[in-house]
Amino acid sequence: MTEKRESWIALTKAIALILVIFIHCLPRDAFNGFLTGFVMPSFFILYGVTHNSGKYRDNLKQYLLNRGRSLMIPYFILNLIIFAMYAVAYPTIDYGFPPLDYVYWFIYGNGPLGRVTHLWFLRTMFFAIVLFSVIDRYLHNKSVIFRFIIAAVSPGIGVLLKFSTGVELVPWGMDAVLIALSFMLIGSEIRKHHHVAPWSKNKRADLVGLILAFAIYTYLSTINEFVNIGKSVYGNFIYSYIITGVVGTYLVGLLSYYACKRFVSLQRYADAYNQVGQEVYETHPLIIETNVQLFGDLALAGTLYQWPRAPLFIFNFPLAIIISYLLATKVISRSSVLQFIFLGFRKPKDEPIKQAFPVPEPNENNDDEVIEGMDA
Repeated sequence: MTEKRESWIALTKAIALILVIFIHCLPRDAFNGFLTGFVMPSFFILYGVTHNSGKYRDNLKQYLLNRGRSLMIPYFILNLIIFAMYAVAYPTIDYGFPPLDYVYWFIYGNGPLGRVTHLWFLRTMFFAIVLFSVIDRYLHNKSVIFRFIIAAVSPGIGVLLKFSTGVELVPWGMDAVLIALSFMLIGSEIRKHHHVAPWSKNKRADLVGLILAFAIYTYLSTINEFVNIGKSVYGNFIYSYIITGVVGTYLVGLLSYYACKRFVSLQRYADAYNQVGQEVYETHPLIIETNVQLFGDLALAGTLYQWPRAPLFIFNFPLAIIISYLLATKVISRSSVLQFIFLGFRKPKDEPIKQAFPVPEPNENNDDEVIEGMDA
């Protein structure tokens, strides 16, 4: 596996992570809804694309223990920290419920209502990996139709869990888990047939593909509207979300491939950002929330009437990216305690870690696959 063939994956993931921060800096609106059609699905799809199941299939227990450690330890610890911070700040800062209600939602495994934290992704990723790994172990050598059926029906079952039970949020976000599982299975099938080669044929075919993909994505994401599976918000039709997730990931992946061909240094920056992707993801909402609390009333009268939060966004977005990156590289990376909190264990020096947002790593045998590349 050459760096050139991995670069498009690294850049795609870095773009997706930056867009997650971008979305979190904006109020819920049409443009925000346009982006939600593919941003989170891309992490799940690329997990399937880059995960070498054959390496871990015979030692599945140890693999899942490692994934549980790197995803669920931060999930539990950071939730406790959020509870402690809110308990100290309450009632000066009031999110509409007392701090003890957070304990209830923590046990419930989802929530609070209207305040679902970004940590849902860690929980969802882990449970989806468990299901994916079990399915792969027993069905990898069976007909593709079995895996296709699971990928096709799991999003519908996830949505059914919410509406059949009548709850606002499904316990432990199992609806999001089943939707994420579908994306992982789709990514895994892409890997079986295409490995991790760039999604490129030739310039003419790629141009047609980009135009068609953009048209399909724009139409479906517009009519499907805002999606946040972590909050059990599926848009107007869950299978439109499945399509936009796949098409949008293809679109950004192909653009990333050409960008890396034109600007070789992009991979270096993408790799550096992805190396601390989990820490960036976990810390950026703190910067955003702090800015909102301190500068929430920042607006320019009249001229920005249609988008009154624009000044706050212009201030918030770069700060969230820069400060979260500096926290990850200058603070968390230098403390074994903080690494345990944010990663589940200490990151080995000069060695990529299997975390929620890892960098693709080359195969030890130098073939056309990656070992574990990317787990989100």
